[in-house]
Parts: sequence; structure tokens; C-alpha cells
Amino acid sequence: MQLSAMDDNGKPVDWWFAYKVAGKSEASETDTAKATLPGGGGVKGTEYVYFDANSPQDGKLTLSSCRFDNNGALPNTLNPLYTEPGLSTQHLGWFFYNDENPINGSVNGSRGHTKGVLAFDMGTNSGFWLIQSTPKFPLKGKYGFPATGMPNAQTLLCITLPDADTARRIAAQMFAAQQPNVYLASTVPVDLESSPNDPRVLLMKNQIITGNSPVTSIIPFNSKGGVKFTSIAKNKYWGLDFYNDLVGPTLKENLDVETWGHAKVPQPLDSDKIHTVVDMAGIDLNPLGYSICWPEANDHAKLAISARSESVHFICVGDINFTVPMEKRSGGTVAFQCEALWSSISSVLVGVTTHLKAGSKAETLQAARRSASGRAKGPANAAATPPGAENAATKAVAKQTARQAAAKKAPTKKVAAKKAATKKVATKKVAVKKTPAKKAAPAKKKAPARAKAATAAG
Repeated sequence: MQLSAMDDNGKPVDWWFAYKVAGKSEASETDTAKATLPGGGGVKGTEYVYFDANSPQDGKLTLSSCRFDNNGALPNTLNPLYTEPGLSTQHLGWFFYNDENPINGSVNGSRGHTKGVLAFDMGTNSGFWLIQSTPKFPLKGKYGFPATGMPNAQTLLCITLPDADTARRIAAQMFAAQQPNVYLASTVPVDLESSPNDPRVLLMKNQIITGNSPVTSIIPFNSKGGVKFTSIAKNKYWGLDFYNDLVGPTLKENLDVETWGHAKVPQPLDSDKIHTVVDMAGIDLNPLGYSICWPEANDHAKLAISARSESVHFICVGDINFTVPMEKRSGGTVAFQCEALWSSISSVLVGVTTHLKAGSKAETLQAARRSASGRAKGPANAAATPPGAENAATKAVAKQTARQAAAKKAPTKKVAAKKAATKKVATKKVAVKKTPAKKAAPAKKKAPARAKAATAAG
């Protein structure tokens, strides 16, 4: 069976990227209106903006006419794996991995915070790798997109591999570093029945490396069309921040990161003391011509790109969040370069800030580049965004974030009354017993545990 990433029209493509729209999206220009699609109709959460290897070099992310729940690049790519086992599949091998199992609903927090599909065929010497962020996906039996993945935004990258051996190299990295939770796999291809230690076979049986040694791994590989990709990964015993201490220093880049941010965010300075990683506030598709925006709170993406201050621009699509709890989870990202796609993503990120710290080497180099090019001094990102556009986008997403926060905090009248009554009783007890106010502080210690629990499945 010939395997390949497939585009929206069902044709083989070297690679594709998709950013699924959040079902909770709102209109960019208003405070409360639900986002609508061009031509009418509300956002459901299966829509996506799309870009692939065949897009024009000066092109941009485009809202697809397809929907993840029934057609387009994602089902076109995965449907061959649902073929009934037989002669046509005897050389085929694949496995689905996700820390959130769609079959039984369990969450495996001890395995990698990693989600995707690795598929290969020994007969046709072909394969593809899907890196994605959607929990409880793909499904068993037949293709479908889970309703649980619709409310929040998701990112996906699919790459056509040049041969089955590249799948072996990726599997070897995953076995040691990403340590995926494989919940569904094909039978072992006849070609590998006598190779029980092949990493592809081991992962198909949901086996990973044993021990607690820290692991980081960087694997360069090419797509079938020759595009250079770099898979960067670490295991849970490494114990440092993935973006600050591995991705940024590896690429030697300042990074803008858009991930599931429902936990404490690490400090921005990289371990090399030169580069920084900055968390974004959300996404606004208005620069692409679509009045759709959502805050980071509704974004389950695992996306990082080079900051606008950089001269070389990378895109990283993976499965690790830019949060402190992720230091104790395995996972990775895949980095590559495509200027048109980077420009599109950079234009829709909200809350981009100037990264360069005063007196840092990066600031000195940036100043030198500006001086050489004759540009006026100013914020590093100013040239990349039309005047006023960044502020307008930031305000739109900020208002949506504020409304959501207010909705969570606003108590009902009965709850408010109950709290008031409780406060009076508590005050009287303190007055009688003369208990110092400091004794109430220990209750706050539970907060980190709640934050960690909320992000365990992110």
C-alpha cells in the first residue's frame, strides 16, 4: 500500500499543516458576537486554516472548505489505515498514540504528552508521520473526529516520509524520548516478524525504554520531497523546560509559543542566556481575511515559531505545552522552514512582544542588523505588523479572555449570600478565639495541585 500525506482533494502531497479553529471562537471586530464563516454560518470547531507543500511561495493560510469531521486532508490521509486486514495490508504497519485513550477514556500521565500517528509500508517503502494535539484521536474502527476536540483550537502537521527506514529512525527516537502511549496498532508486517527488537515493532506493542536516565534527542530527516525537518524531543526525566532549554538553544532562535497555557509559564530566558521564549495571548485570523479569534485559554495548539526579530524563521509543531508541569512529561516537536507559512502564522499571533533583553547579545546583534540595513530604531516586531493591527487584535482576544474569566468567577446570588454568611461566622470565631489571620493561609496550598490536574490532560 502506497502511503502519503494527502491534501484536501485526496491527492498525495509532501507535507501539510492545519490549524483547527476553536469552536468557542468569536468575531474579531466585536465584543460578544459569535464568529461566523465567510458566506454565513457559525463556527462549529471542525473548520481549519490550511497550507501545504504545493501552496504558492507567496501564499498564506486559507480557510478550507473541508471539515475535519467528514472530509479533507486529515481523513484523506488516515482512511487507508482503516482498510480491512488482508493481502493488501500484509506489509503495512502503523500505530496510533495519545496520552488520552479514545477507546476507554483513560489518561496515561506516566507516558509522553504526545499524540499522533506513525505509518509505514515495507512493500512500497513509503510512510507518513502525523503530529497533532487533539486528545482522544484518532478513533478505532473508522475515521471520525471527536466532539471533545471541537471546542478548542488544535494544530496538526503531516509529513510524507521518503522511505520506511525513516519511520524506523523516528520510532527509535520515540521509543527513548517521546515515550508515547500506543493504544491501537496494526498487526506486525510480515517483513518485521523476525525483527522483534525493531523500534517500530516495540512501539506497536506499546513498549518503551526502561530506566530513569534523562534523554534528549535531535533527529534530522527529510520528507519525500526533500524538505528538511528536525525532530526535537526529551523524556520526563530530563527535568528542564522543553522550549527554553532545548528547542530555543537547538535552533538558536527567539521563539513565540502558542500552547495550552492552563498552568504556570516558565521564565522567558533560554538556558543559553541569549534567546528567549515568549507566550502568546491568542489567535486572530483577521489578517487572513476571516473575522475569527480566540484566546490562549481556548487554544490546545502545540505551536512555536521564530520571533519576528529573527532573520531565519522556523515553525515548530509538536505536543508539549510551554508550562512548568511539562518538565515532568515526555514529548517533542518537529521544526522546519517555510517562509510563507511562517509569515501567515506570525500575522495571526496576538500579544507578540519585543523579545530582546537590554544588554543581551541578541539585542546587540539585532541593533547591528538594523544599523546595517538603515532601519530606524523601534520595537523589534513593529515592521511585521501594520500600525494599530496588533493593538486591535490584542484587545479583541483580551476582551474574550476577560469575559470567560468573569463568567467563571461570578457567583450566583445564593452562593454569594452563603459566602457572606460564612464570612460573618468566621469573623466571630476569630474574634472569640483571637486566632491570628495567618492560620487561614494553608488553604491556598491546594492551588498548584488544581492547576496541575487541569493541565495533566492538555
